[in-house]
Amino acid sequence: MTIVDRRSFLAHAAALPAAGALGRSEAARAAVDGEFAALIDAERRAIGAAMATDGIGAAAICLVHRERPVWVEGFGHAGASGDRPVGPDTLFSIQSTSKSFAAVAALLAVQDGLLDLDAPITRYLPEFKVNSRFEPAPHERITVRLLLANRAGFTHEAPIGNNYHSAAPSFAAHIRSISDTWLRFPVGDRYRYSNLGYDLAGHIVERVAGIPYAEWLRRRIFEPLGMSSSTADPAVYTANANRAAGTHKGYDAVPLVTPLVVSGGVWTNAHDMAAYATFLTARGRWRDRHLLAPELWTEMHGFSLGGDYGLGVMRSERRYGSTPVRLLHHRGGGFGFGCNFVYCPEAELGWAALFNRPALAGYRFGMDLLDKALAQRFGPRAPRLPVAALAPIRLSPERARALAGHYIGRNVSGTIEESGGKLRFRKDEAKTGETLELTSPDELFAINAEGETITYRYYPAAGALPAHLECSKGEASLDYNGGPHDAPGPDSPGWQRYVGRYRIQQWGKPAIDVVIARRHGFLEINGTRLVVEFEPGLFFTSDGEAVDFRGEVPTWRNLILEPA
Repeated sequence: MTIVDRRSFLAHAAALPAAGALGRSEAARAAVDGEFAALIDAERRAIGAAMATDGIGAAAICLVHRERPVWVEGFGHAGASGDRPVGPDTLFSIQSTSKSFAAVAALLAVQDGLLDLDAPITRYLPEFKVNSRFEPAPHERITVRLLLANRAGFTHEAPIGNNYHSAAPSFAAHIRSISDTWLRFPVGDRYRYSNLGYDLAGHIVERVAGIPYAEWLRRRIFEPLGMSSSTADPAVYTANANRAAGTHKGYDAVPLVTPLVVSGGVWTNAHDMAAYATFLTARGRWRDRHLLAPELWTEMHGFSLGGDYGLGVMRSERRYGSTPVRLLHHRGGGFGFGCNFVYCPEAELGWAALFNRPALAGYRFGMDLLDKALAQRFGPRAPRLPVAALAPIRLSPERARALAGHYIGRNVSGTIEESGGKLRFRKDEAKTGETLELTSPDELFAINAEGETITYRYYPAAGALPAHLECSKGEASLDYNGGPHDAPGPDSPGWQRYVGRYRIQQWGKPAIDVVIARRHGFLEINGTRLVVEFEPGLFFTSDGEAVDFRGEVPTWRNLILEPA
């Protein structure tokens, strides 16, 4: 197999002019043969077309097979002026894909005897505290494992340093402000994605290592893997002229520096990501030695707490032919950038796509290529769990009544409706829905567009926590937000002063319109019910987020609500 690697790519590119949106594609065409040639040609065309359609000005990709890069290429131009073609060494922010590096960084600290995954984080941060309506000292039960598994109960944004403020405060100020937040759920209760847990984990690493987090990454990951351009140090990436400019719809410019040093702070390029993909695909081995001990690689990818999120990695279970195949992955998006990182140890395949606009098309880069490569290797894709293998039970009126209602999740919200003895989940604004069936009173399933079975487990309301549906795809889990059989809320007359229109700013511009209204005896914020007033002026929504009217300015999810 002929390899399109960094050296051959640049040698050919130097002799050729830029080719518009496809950048250096003609150079990268240099004699790729074997099993990937046709797939690469098709994907190259698809990337160029998608970039033009979705306004992605710069992208870079890498494909690794059997510990060797077979395709590394840049597309488009890095600068707003269009004068710098993207190459394999062009830097991109990879945003939340940085969490993969954070998990490896923490596990290397475990490997060095500096850290215990299951010790309370107060062993390392004795000064740390966080607010909870469920228990007086939750920080004493939070562990590094729970931080990395997104199961500590944290919300997503901090009051200081988040995805909305233009200014980039110090990482130390950001960490201190996490103590002012409220946990959404009891410690360890459920998976909910959060930046804050990762930033705390990285802060613990720098505390036990005695050096800044960015320096730990450089010494323990980037240098050993030869990732010479990669960094989480703002002083380094802001000084590098060979970096893409982030873009976001509706903004002339986006902040260059993120305060989320651990959860979203890595800048890297396609060449370096090929090395990182090789390292993880080889189960922690790099060339002739294990940089990460096999048992710690397994800890990262073992999913021991259930669900589809391990330690800095997600999984997608598939079947090709008769072979079960696990795709491991982590996406990132924000501050004008997106990233999709996927690896499959069974097939010895790794893929990364970096792009300078968090547009849906970018996350599809390479997915058709990987699907076809896996089908070539193992056989046609087939559902892991055929519908015929399931044995649905009859839906009782009592269970239909308990399940019916409106639900909200991180990426989706909708209504479970009963009709003719069947349940359907209809997303908000959709005219039709998907059928839900039960295999037990608390276990439901649906079939997605790919023919795969998606399962849910129902948990009834407990105290002030509404019922919830935990999905086999964690990001699709749902919290109950009210239904036709609910009793009216307390409808306190004093709540009227909170009713009105607000807005949330992002990077100095109005970004989210917010409406607080009264409905069925409750307050609602953009349709999400405020289920409990924990103390005067402090509410919690059905999905656990704090809405706080006690200070000079009201906040929701730690974001300031300005009067509209």
